[in-house]
Amino acid sequence: MTRTLRRTLQQAVPRLIQDGMTREETALWLTMEQRELFAKTCITDATGKPWQVRDYQRDSLESRALRKVHCDGRDVGKSAEIEIMVCWAMLTRPNSEMLVATQTENHLFPLMNRLVRRFQCDPVFAPTLVEIKRSPSWYFRFSNGFVLWGRIAGTRGINFQGMHVDWQIIDEAQEMTETAWGELFQALNGGGRRWIYGVPNGLRNTFHRMTQMADTEQYNWPSTLNPDFTAEKDAELQQLYGGIDSPGYIHRVLGQHGAPTSAVFNLDDYLRCVDPGLGQVEIRLEEGDDFAAPMDVPGRDYYLGCDLGYARDPSEFVIYQSVSPHFVNILRIHLAGVNYARQLGIIQALDAAYDFRGIGIDSGNSGRAVAHQLMALGETWCDKVRAFEFGSRIDLPPLPDGQPQRRRIKEFMTELLQRRMAEGTLVFPPLADRESQYAAHTYTTNALGQVIYDKGNDHIIDADRCAVLRHYLDTEDVGEGVARGVAVLGF
Repeated sequence: MTRTLRRTLQQAVPRLIQDGMTREETALWLTMEQRELFAKTCITDATGKPWQVRDYQRDSLESRALRKVHCDGRDVGKSAEIEIMVCWAMLTRPNSEMLVATQTENHLFPLMNRLVRRFQCDPVFAPTLVEIKRSPSWYFRFSNGFVLWGRIAGTRGINFQGMHVDWQIIDEAQEMTETAWGELFQALNGGGRRWIYGVPNGLRNTFHRMTQMADTEQYNWPSTLNPDFTAEKDAELQQLYGGIDSPGYIHRVLGQHGAPTSAVFNLDDYLRCVDPGLGQVEIRLEEGDDFAAPMDVPGRDYYLGCDLGYARDPSEFVIYQSVSPHFVNILRIHLAGVNYARQLGIIQALDAAYDFRGIGIDSGNSGRAVAHQLMALGETWCDKVRAFEFGSRIDLPPLPDGQPQRRRIKEFMTELLQRRMAEGTLVFPPLADRESQYAAHTYTTNALGQVIYDKGNDHIIDADRCAVLRHYLDTEDVGEGVARGVAVLGF
């Protein structure tokens, strides 16, 4: 396709000169119409050098398709292509509008921030920028009448309602909800372009269906195409995801759909539980950072959920307040590279401020050891702390017919989250990290009918799981034997 395009453009040159275009104008026209040449001429990479296309990127970059779908692995240059295409469209499509859309803010912000730097700092583009807004959504207006929007979907795609654009670019499309797609389809003008970029997650959703459409230009870029992808990187990813046959490796490295999976959470239910009035209440700590717990904490009935990590994974602490019937997340603490002794001290400092009614800890990694150390501090801590072994089972009150009820812990605590979100009794602050994790969390069912949750970035979810189960054990009539019986599950 690229060779054919180049030949067609070269054949057009004599006619353009005959129509009165100068050779300088013709050269500029050729530069703009060949996007590889445009990028090399007008775009610099992170080192300040002219951007160079990789061989596997060329056909996609030069595409003129009205419908195009990328089903790729991670770190293959999708964001670079989007940046180039936005810049190219701004210069060559005056008086038109483009939308860059994602499901979550975590995915939109880095892309739009990249474009802000390009349009504000690059002397090729900066003179054309007339206006820029970041709130309530991203908006760029240029001197030639080109308008660029950047929006997340919002609940049921509400942020796409009323839009009418000529070009849509959807990033991380695998996480877009079905209701959001419905609004996106209505927001594209007749004859407009829709280019879609995603990393498969196993869901048989609209993104999956689009990757099967014969009338849509299809691309698959596995991570192995990246020149910087090494055998060492491959070995690390295989270990992280559980081997080359694991869903995580198939999806995020090979960029293939693999076996079907299901979404753990209904994202629309999650979004309905987000209260913007709470603000973004979070603290981020690294090893050397000072920490002081809040002073004069108002109210009562607080619960702490903890997912502990250190070297590879972060730790997540989430503090909830029980305000019946609601369970309100009032603070998230993200710890990166903080040793376990320090984490123990932070939990003690938080308890001194909030006087928790209950603390739930994921006993994976060193969570069990931290729970032991806390409980060794005295009887009060023994009453507060419960360490949950996610691979174990929990005894619950008998069923109505008298049969014993024994549930897998991770499934049960996940069900508590699902139930509360459907009821609207969970209240979350607008945290982009949490939204991304809830949007991406998937599961499969094995031959025995057991639910297997996808390995990935779900540390906030695990902390939430611990908090809701700890609250359940503290407030539901489960019986003293049941409640105490899970005090040190798996110990």
